[in-house]
Amino acid sequence: MARPADTPELAGKRAREAQMVSQMIALWCRGHHGRGRADEQAASGDAHARVKLGFRAITLCPECAELREYAVARIERCPYMGTKTFCSACPSHCYRPTMREKIREVMRWSGPRMIRYRPITAVRHAMVTVQAKRMAARSK
Repeated sequence: MARPADTPELAGKRAREAQMVSQMIALWCRGHHGRGRADEQAASGDAHARVKLGFRAITLCPECAELREYAVARIERCPYMGTKTFCSACPSHCYRPTMREKIREVMRWSGPRMIRYRPITAVRHAMVTVQAKRMAARSK
């Protein structure tokens, strides 16, 4: 089933969400796997495994690169992008259980640390999350 073409606003929302999840995974990888410098992987031409975080480009380890590719693929195929806030508030969870646990762990760790690299985006994300939780509580 083909997805209808996105409006420019919806395409922008997809791009912002993909960028945010990529940056959060890069921050996790740098903090847990010791990446974050232009190393031998960058020289091998593995461009899809590099994410810009602040003024640096982080080279992701293979495990984090796989998680990033999986998450971005899910964002690109999301049928609820126009109405949902974030994947945690989505009515249909499309992640495999193992990947869902990995991304949840990454988000829990890197979320508070994103304020240092993308303060406006991090605050906006927190505000939207709180608003979505309040609206969900009111509807119950």
